[in-house]
Amino acid sequence: MLFHRLFNPIGMLLFVFDEVQAAGASLARLVGVAHLESAPEPERGPAPADASLDLADVRFSYDGSAEVLHGVTLRVPAGTRVALVGSTGAGKSTLAAVAAGSLRPTGGSVLIGGVPPSSLDTARLRGHVAIITQETHVFAGPLVEDLRLARPGATAEQVTSALETVGALSWALALPEGLDTVVGEGGHELSPAQAQQLALARLVLADPAVAVLDEATAEAGSMGARLLEESAAAATLGRTTLVVAHRLTQAVSADRVVVLEHGRIVEEGPHERLVAAGGRYARLWEAWESR
Repeated sequence: MLFHRLFNPIGMLLFVFDEVQAAGASLARLVGVAHLESAPEPERGPAPADASLDLADVRFSYDGSAEVLHGVTLRVPAGTRVALVGSTGAGKSTLAAVAAGSLRPTGGSVLIGGVPPSSLDTARLRGHVAIITQETHVFAGPLVEDLRLARPGATAEQVTSALETVGALSWALALPEGLDTVVGEGGHELSPAQAQQLALARLVLADPAVAVLDEATAEAGSMGARLLEESAAAATLGRTTLVVAHRLTQAVSADRVVVLEHGRIVEEGPHERLVAAGGRYARLWEAWESR
């Protein structure tokens, strides 16, 4: 009886202790960010001349020793769409982050419109290039304010136009309070596909010249994949676009396909030509079609 009387209180104490430890770790991260010195913004230099994206002999290492990218050279002309494909661990997401300016290469150069991202201040960099990953976040608050994070001064018409562009306006208006519906934690829960459409609508509002999509349709599942691919195509229409293609159907519509393996480009060209060549991409496509 004594054991049973003690068991529940001790179990609750251990549970609370675990929560306290997690809260302490979170608080330590917040304090660390609060005390982090801001990196000096670069001096205002020339603006990008166009929407081209050039990577020359790019190398990258996370730990300073083992390289993830080995001398990658890639050019994405203004207004074109290039798809990155390859097996897991090939370095696709790393290359996408480097191209977007989120990571600085340890070797080689990245130019956006002829200008290195490091020479642009944060506002100008994010105004010219934006990256969307599969790990999207729905911020707590009204849906319309969630969208305005990408463009604080956006009018109601601009917000609805962005939602319509990505095919999300119908479900957004059908929410209990329309665009004023509180979403995110504690609010109306959005499906993974809806959250991704929200991120794509933010991209439309931000209106960057260059868009990098890192497996931005991966979380949709087979049911919403086709719809989400259409949303991504509409959001990036007319923009220079680098797509990390989780689904090879995204590569079919690209102007050029680049096959990455072990941090190196092993093939590149249009979808039809690569399939006919019978190389690495052809084998990937055959495996995809046989699913």
